[in-house]
Amino acid sequence: MSLLNQYPCVNFSAPAYLSFATASFALLSGVVASVGNLLVVLAVFLDPHKELRSSFSYFVASLGFADLMVGLFAAPMGAVYPITAGLQQASQRFRVWMHLVYFISCTASLLSLTALALERYLAIKYPLFYRSKLNSMRAFFVSVVVWIISTLVTLLYFVVGYNKFRFVFANTAVVLTLTVLIFTNSKIFKYLRCQVHQWDRLHGNPAKNLALQRAIEREKRVTKTLLVNLILFLVFYLPSCVCIYIVNFCTNCDCLFIQYARKIQWVFVMANSGVNPFVYAWKLENFRKAFKSILKCQACSRRSTPDSTIVELTPSGRHTTNPFPPHE
Repeated sequence: MSLLNQYPCVNFSAPAYLSFATASFALLSGVVASVGNLLVVLAVFLDPHKELRSSFSYFVASLGFADLMVGLFAAPMGAVYPITAGLQQASQRFRVWMHLVYFISCTASLLSLTALALERYLAIKYPLFYRSKLNSMRAFFVSVVVWIISTLVTLLYFVVGYNKFRFVFANTAVVLTLTVLIFTNSKIFKYLRCQVHQWDRLHGNPAKNLALQRAIEREKRVTKTLLVNLILFLVFYLPSCVCIYIVNFCTNCDCLFIQYARKIQWVFVMANSGVNPFVYAWKLENFRKAFKSILKCQACSRRSTPDSTIVELTPSGRHTTNPFPPHE
């Protein structure tokens, strides 16, 4: 018998030690996610060095805002709920609001991650199309659409209930994100291999060789970031999905084991929101410089001074625009 329609352990409360341990980890994850993702969002919208006005940065900001919502709201609510549930004082209305915030922010995080991976794929594989079609305003519009879709999809929660919606979430948003990450990483890897072969054929042309070498090195850094993201995504979401399947289909499991699976599933998702800033921002020099300015309270003074144009010079002395956001 599937447990999707009715949860048999509804009257079984988790042990107090498990509830308080989950609450403590949720609070810790919330603090890390709030601080890190707040810096990401401020870095993009304050942009003290005028280096983050790109579609890539807006998608990173959308991802950071989703994880910020997890840290500010979902994690604290998730910390309070296990304690109140252990004391048998949980409110049904509070539980519903906690689930709504949790699913909206997590869905927006996964969809923003998907958009970011596709943006990187287009920027590397089709740079001319990328520069002509995907500007900052369109990236902002896509980010808004991501949040609208996340909110509308989460309304299905009121129709099917928590258990079914959690199962749908694991088999749609999570699977879609994983598929896109694998697709983009494999395509970028193949593209870089072709570029390396092309580079080897240009040894007789030093100027083209140097330009192509710089492009390949830049793209390698992007690929490493995507690979780290894919690994961390598997580390956090694969165990979470396994726990969801256990909760919904393990009819022979005792209620204590089910409670452990539910808590572990929640903990892994909370932890994922805390590591995203380190993957998408702390690894990139542009964001690190912006973070330092914000932490030193230099962002406002920078914005009050006239804009300075940052250009890149080619060996011939001409100004050129880099089609990719700088990655270090």
